[in-house]
Amino acid sequence: MAASLAAMTALMAPRSVAIVGATERAGAASSFVMRNLMAQNFAGHILPVNPKGGTIFGHPAAPSLGALDELPDVVVIGIAADRVNAALREAAEAGIKAAVVLASGFAELDEEGRSRQAELVAIAARHGMAVCGPNCLGLFNLHSGAALYSSTLSRNMKRGPLALVSHSGASAIALGNTGRVGLSHIVSSGNSATTDLPDYIGWLAQDDATRVIGIVVEAIRDPQAFATAMDAVHAAGKTVIALRAGRSAGGQRATAAHTGALAGSNDAYASFFRRTGVVEVSDMDGFVETATLFCGIRAGPPCKGVAVIGVSGGGVAHVADMADEAGLDLPAFAPKTVATLKTLLPPFASPQNPLDTTGVVFADASIYSRVLETVAADPSVGVIVAAQDAPPGLDEATSAEYVGIAGAVARFAGTSGVPTIFMSNLSAGHHPAVRAAAEGAIVLNGTRAGLNAVRALLDPPAPRSPPPTRQTVAEPRWTALLADGKRLTERDAKAFCAANGMAVTREVLATTVDAAAEAARSIGFPIAMKIESPDLPHKTEAGGVRLGIGSELGTRAAFEEIMSNARAFAPEAKLHGVLVQEMVSGGIEVLLGLARHEPFGVGMVVGVGGVLVELVADAAFELLPVDRTLALDMIARTKLGPLLAGYRGAPKADVNALAGIMAALSDLASAYRDRIEAIDLNPVAVLPSGKGVRILDALVIPRV
Repeated sequence: MAASLAAMTALMAPRSVAIVGATERAGAASSFVMRNLMAQNFAGHILPVNPKGGTIFGHPAAPSLGALDELPDVVVIGIAADRVNAALREAAEAGIKAAVVLASGFAELDEEGRSRQAELVAIAARHGMAVCGPNCLGLFNLHSGAALYSSTLSRNMKRGPLALVSHSGASAIALGNTGRVGLSHIVSSGNSATTDLPDYIGWLAQDDATRVIGIVVEAIRDPQAFATAMDAVHAAGKTVIALRAGRSAGGQRATAAHTGALAGSNDAYASFFRRTGVVEVSDMDGFVETATLFCGIRAGPPCKGVAVIGVSGGGVAHVADMADEAGLDLPAFAPKTVATLKTLLPPFASPQNPLDTTGVVFADASIYSRVLETVAADPSVGVIVAAQDAPPGLDEATSAEYVGIAGAVARFAGTSGVPTIFMSNLSAGHHPAVRAAAEGAIVLNGTRAGLNAVRALLDPPAPRSPPPTRQTVAEPRWTALLADGKRLTERDAKAFCAANGMAVTREVLATTVDAAAEAARSIGFPIAMKIESPDLPHKTEAGGVRLGIGSELGTRAAFEEIMSNARAFAPEAKLHGVLVQEMVSGGIEVLLGLARHEPFGVGMVVGVGGVLVELVADAAFELLPVDRTLALDMIARTKLGPLLAGYRGAPKADVNALAGIMAALSDLASAYRDRIEAIDLNPVAVLPSGKGVRILDALVIPRV
């Protein structure tokens, strides 16, 4: 359910708060909320509700919501799970448009909890309520002091432009208390039963106090609503940074197809985030550094070139190595820049990018300032990374040696149009005295996390609309076959592909030795022979494949051997016979497939194919639809790019034909979207330029 702007405003920026179950009892969730509201100097009305009445923390308590003298914007429900829905219903019927439900005991618990949560959702939907939770810590608007939060709030939290929305309460606490970035809001959304990430993101997109939105994601339940919220974010010129839990292969559902091994849920999320323009990070360090950079940036970089400056040759070489891993460009300095640097630095210095200023800057920090000015004037430089280690463990005298450099960076960063970053190679950061001297500059900690943040700044994922889907009509024959729910044989799978505009090999099913010999003569030697069985998706493992057979005698022997191997490998398997196929030579073997990942639907995999596909594990994945343009982009992301372009003098392969078959496979998936679980075309032979492609093997797994 999409919450209205008015309901979300009542939740996120309330002017009055009722607390059901309010008490002064230490440790009670409602007690934390009351104390937090007062400690944060909430300017609105605090309205405790307790059946016993009286006063709570000096505020007169009403015995029920109905007994309140005014209608609050939001109600915080701080009572046991079995009493929550009655209180929520009372609030809804009174006209209250927002609630925070703190209690656990809902869908995260058991069947009774799931039923209780379903009732909560129904109440909220019926009355158009925005509800944070259940099973949550709540939320805190740092600019208004609306601390609807059931845990201790650190007094060290500072206001700023970052809004943090987290499915995980522990992650909200950790990331909200780094001391690195000021917050506009912090939301621990818990089960997000009715109000979820799209609602919060959509509201924060129009919030003047927020410039960057950080989200900790356990699941995206409504991709379309999320994409719509991201449209609002981009229209407002803001950024969303995402950290997702459950990215490991252990959380991925395996299928019988190779695509299941090469494309898991993480790939689907990554594709979705790319498409919607979300900056995804891999860990908490990456989240903090990326948020710090995006919140601290005053103006966008004039270009994508990065200059690295330090006081050690080995140190800047290390940063250059990591910059290469991060995909950053360290351009050579212009001749004018080099000439000026030669006048500033000792004769033994090398005026190049990365730049070692040498130790001369310790004695005279003004030299460092002039180096920064010179490098910033270079037309190829869009960002300056001043990499300077000054570990927290230094004593005061030693740390003082670095204060001049930090001050030079801070002064320059405050006036330069080129973003300038003071970076520690250590995640532990700088000595406090050095960090204080750098106040006003963007300070990042950790080489990898810091440079990945720079890459996100220079090359953010550009939101793009999915390519249009061509309307392909499903044929009754194939719909019926897929509806049967049984895995298609290779012969049927290839026929299915051929019927949808994809080129396959010529082949004949032989059930006897004589039939195999006749088929071989008809097709022409050399031939390939494969077992035909719906129960043996990976025929090579069963000893069911023979290639390059060049004679009738060899054909007869191969038939007998293949059938014998298959019976021994899987005695219960249904064996339909042996496929006799034309041999296709001279092509590059490619894996092409489809894999389903809810809630996003079906995505496409393309990569290096053949029997070593999982060992090589080089593939690109995108959610459908995929057109020719996106297909070419996917190919370029893998080792297929140089292979198909004519690696080491080999003839160029028909990459456009491969892109065409990828678009055709996308159209097929659109026509049969509810019938297909996975498709594995491996290998697909991409022939020399102008000669097209051939599907050599195919596996189609219907959706049950």
